[in-house]
Amino acid sequence: MIQQGVLKARYGKRSGINVASEQSMRDEEQKRLTEVLEQVEKRLDKELSVLGDRRGDVVGIRQEFWDDVRMNFSDATEMGETWTSIMQQKELLIERERSHRVAFEAVERLARMHDNPYFARIDFKEDGAESAEQIYIGRSSLSSEDGETYWVYDWRAPVSSLFYDQEPGPAAFDTPGGEIIGDLALKRQFVIRGGKLKHVFDTNETVGDDILQAVLSERSDTSMKSIVATIQKEQNQIIRDERHRLIVVQGAAGSGKTSAALQRVAYLLYRYRDSLTPEQIVLFSPNPVFKGYVSRVLPDLGEANMQQKTFRELIEARIGRRFEVEDLFAQTERLAAEEGTAEGEAREKAVRYKGSEHYFRTVEKYLERLSEEGMRFKPWRFRGDVIASAEEMSRYYYGIRASEGFGTRAAKLRKWLLERLASWVESQLDEPWVEEAAELADDEDIQRAYVKVRRKGGFRDSAFDDEEQMAEILMRQAAESAVEPLRRAAKALRFLDPVGVYLELFRSRSLFKACAPDGNLPDGWEWMAARAEETFGRKAVDHEDATPLQYIMDAIEGFRKVEGEIKHLFVDEAQDYSPFQAAYLRRRFPRARMTVLGDFNQAIYVQSQESGGFGGWTRLMAAEDTKVWKLGTSYRSTRPIVDFSKRILPDEDASGIRPFERDGEAPVVTICPDSFELANKIAEDIGRLLKDGHGTIGVIAKTAREGGNAAALLKERLPDEVPVTHVSGGSANLPRGVSVLPSYLAKGIEFDAVVVWDASAVRYGREKDRKLLYTVCTRALHVLHVYSAGTLSPWLAER
Repeated sequence: MIQQGVLKARYGKRSGINVASEQSMRDEEQKRLTEVLEQVEKRLDKELSVLGDRRGDVVGIRQEFWDDVRMNFSDATEMGETWTSIMQQKELLIERERSHRVAFEAVERLARMHDNPYFARIDFKEDGAESAEQIYIGRSSLSSEDGETYWVYDWRAPVSSLFYDQEPGPAAFDTPGGEIIGDLALKRQFVIRGGKLKHVFDTNETVGDDILQAVLSERSDTSMKSIVATIQKEQNQIIRDERHRLIVVQGAAGSGKTSAALQRVAYLLYRYRDSLTPEQIVLFSPNPVFKGYVSRVLPDLGEANMQQKTFRELIEARIGRRFEVEDLFAQTERLAAEEGTAEGEAREKAVRYKGSEHYFRTVEKYLERLSEEGMRFKPWRFRGDVIASAEEMSRYYYGIRASEGFGTRAAKLRKWLLERLASWVESQLDEPWVEEAAELADDEDIQRAYVKVRRKGGFRDSAFDDEEQMAEILMRQAAESAVEPLRRAAKALRFLDPVGVYLELFRSRSLFKACAPDGNLPDGWEWMAARAEETFGRKAVDHEDATPLQYIMDAIEGFRKVEGEIKHLFVDEAQDYSPFQAAYLRRRFPRARMTVLGDFNQAIYVQSQESGGFGGWTRLMAAEDTKVWKLGTSYRSTRPIVDFSKRILPDEDASGIRPFERDGEAPVVTICPDSFELANKIAEDIGRLLKDGHGTIGVIAKTAREGGNAAALLKERLPDEVPVTHVSGGSANLPRGVSVLPSYLAKGIEFDAVVVWDASAVRYGREKDRKLLYTVCTRALHVLHVYSAGTLSPWLAER
């Protein structure tokens, strides 16, 4: 809650308005708010009535669906009319369900407006106009039924950009029809809660500090909130950037990167509502917890959610059906467990290389060679017979022009194989195994055969060959049924051998050298080759091999058309993607405009730590199509927490981070003699934090194993009524209360209070741990308490 006295002091100092004029302004705005709420209530009553009617229509049609369908299957004509009748009823039901959904969404939108119809007002006088127009801005628009009066403008409307970008005085904004020039006479902001005007004040700033302070001082929730009332000028430029095909946002922790990205999605859906749907937008989230955390933002703005997935889900969808695929978190845990060993160092070297641009270019060159030679195939065998050998497939495949591409070649080979299979089945109909299989036919097979003979006129007029026809059909059915798994495998392109293709890179030194851009083998190639043979041999795939294998699979099978229809791709925590993964996403979604967001100071994974923070993102498109935005102000945490966290980083990395002027208590560092005492003190601390009203408390450990131990120790020490949740990699929702989680699952999430579990030199003592510790500390909104079992991390001790 904003303190009235503070508001008045700041408001008066900034604008020089006396108490009388302030009261007059408040009375004017209260009158306006009352009028708007009356309009909202009027529209809400109407929409509720429509919603009730639509619900009744849907229920009625569903209940009477078959009563209104004329059923007649006596002949082909009657069957056609019956089918037409069914489809008419279906279309009617779909139309009524759509109308019901539209009415329901309208009721939801109006209900939200009744609570908070708008948050800003601007007075803008266009050049040549007689007077200024009063423009009220909210989450969604509200106009009179005749469309003549606009009570509230949507925050995404072109004119609304004046509120975010301009200060009073000469101003202009862009529209699809061109630039509108005029004078911005007034900027006013409101705090409206529950339909009541709490505060109103004028400002000369883009978004006044008062309202921003109020929002930032609120308690955290288990899901991210919309920020349309507090969008900053630089965030608004990112949201409305329509010129560039690739937008890269480098932002400090808590600078509003993700919030701006989600508002950008809402803006694009509004701006291109006739040509863009939520299904054509994909957001890649860092983990399932984050997916749940941001899931309410777009619905709160009246928009349907875009597609949301993790990179792991993208890989698992194809490779996961055949192999056990290691994820990034499991890889991180294993690297941590093997730290300092020869095996661990070799694995780390492989992880770095297989995520590099060098390796991506090597794989691309390999694919070029595969268009001419070297494709591997699995021979087609059945009951010991070779239906098609790998050599025959290769001859047919490379007999198709290379210019037709991998996908077309694979499709033509599939057709050829299915024809070959059909011929082979025909040749087997007189074989004993077919006759034996036919004799084992069940009642359903026999009935199916009988129907086929009957349709041909059989079993009438004592036809002498009916039984013979039945036998032939049963044998054909038996043969077809036996080879059905082979047919399904052909349709799924299982005759290709992408794993064999991939492994060939590590089986042939000369092949790898010929494909490498510099003609050299990477350091550790022999270890990588042995590791790949071992893991693939047990049907497992290391995380660093998953994306290269997926790329080869997609390329030789043909990229899917549906992904070519994606128009916008958003990638959050982009600094965690390897250069290989970034390039792969560009290939997989070739037509999509891309918005990637991250913070190179939070690049905590081995695969991306040497990629300059963004893993080659800025080189994915031409320079003229690329725009890099930088957000340096951290809004999430209080100034003391931001200052504390900055000092963990090297000076050159911390120099661009600026705290927003929000005061709070200084972070507290506590050194304990051992883990037992650390658990006791943290349990006591959590009790105090809960008593102080902090609804979300994050206890952040370095690894998942450590997090599991921490959760167990805290549950032993805290009362049963205190909710303690161990958040794992598979969790999709962030609960209220105490969440215990590993460092890498905390990325992108914020808590009222953060308790760092064991920031000792043992846990965070190496140079590469700096960014991880920084990431952990920057999750705190209001309170940061750091505990160490023994000697404190050097990155904190040096303070």
